[in-house]
Amino acid sequence: MRDTNRPLFDYKIGLLAPSRVGKSTLIASLLTEGQQLLAGDSSVQLLTADRPTTNRLAATYNLVTGALKARVFQPGLVPSTSDPSWFRLLLEARGQGLQIRFDILDYPGAWLEGAGEGTEDEQKWTECEAFLADSSVLILPIDSVLLMDAGDDHAHLLASHLSVFQINQVVLRWAKNRRELSGEPALIVFCPVKGETYLSDSGSLKDHAGTLREKVVHQFSDVLKTVRDAAPHASVRYLPIDTFGCVELVSARWIQAQASPGGEMLMPKYRVRPPGQIVRKGLDDLITLLCRQLVDTARAQSERATATRQTAALHSRSYAELREGFFRDLWLNFNGERDRRRRTADSDERLFAESQRTTQSLFDVLTALAGRESGPRLHHLS
Repeated sequence: MRDTNRPLFDYKIGLLAPSRVGKSTLIASLLTEGQQLLAGDSSVQLLTADRPTTNRLAATYNLVTGALKARVFQPGLVPSTSDPSWFRLLLEARGQGLQIRFDILDYPGAWLEGAGEGTEDEQKWTECEAFLADSSVLILPIDSVLLMDAGDDHAHLLASHLSVFQINQVVLRWAKNRRELSGEPALIVFCPVKGETYLSDSGSLKDHAGTLREKVVHQFSDVLKTVRDAAPHASVRYLPIDTFGCVELVSARWIQAQASPGGEMLMPKYRVRPPGQIVRKGLDDLITLLCRQLVDTARAQSERATATRQTAALHSRSYAELREGFFRDLWLNFNGERDRRRRTADSDERLFAESQRTTQSLFDVLTALAGRESGPRLHHLS
């Protein structure tokens, strides 16, 4: 927490996934769905923290919604990220000057896969790895179509296309960091995306929710073991998300792609369900989960700061009013030292009072967020 007139808590959220999964779309969805989710709550709101974030999210949102309204949907609709870029979102307590900032880093998924070429790409990926390892929360978007419709003939390619080994290496470093920083969040969320076709609450005619969860646990069993071994205190969640909620998988076929593992790539084809309105189920639970986790952590940090400031305020007030003998007291009054001590005590007491208000504001926000029950999609994996 920064000691300014406007309390600001900073947290990093890492998205860990290979290319073509839809990290940029998921980030854009966090803002739009978060704003809708919190629209009816007078105590808190979700905002972009800067103009670059607003511009990036607007471009992604307009591209996707425009195509869906035109009844045209292609998997490669949103261009792949070519350079790392920051998305900064603010959870703000209305009327209280209190902000919690989420910093999210988007990067070319090919860097995770090891496809980046040249010293510059290697240096940039090293910086991305450091950010991911230092993140308070890790979100793992997973391609549901790849898991569910790869077919038996290509099952041996799944681990490579999902980048399981590379993800496990990053998660290991993250888990070790979380173990050392016990006072900070330790949350990892496995999020199958593009799940509209497999979940009955999205309009699918069949319910494959159990099969999808089993496949995630099976494919990422080594990653789950890494978290349990290196950071047993970490919270592990499973939450499937509909990327759009209004599309249906028509077919998924493998095509030749020299740069992909095995020289092949799964190419899905979708149709848009009328009326083509985006309904992203599961994302509201992700937003609530993130907000609760980070607000609760901010509250704990604020409580520790409040206790420290209370001790400082009591000490400085006691020192300011300390009687040191008749002549010493006369001298302290004469040279202004007594007034300086009292001003310091006044300042420390103001900081203590401000910290108390911040802690109470965070408690109020957390109480408001806790009022919403989690949906049936959210599961514990540890």
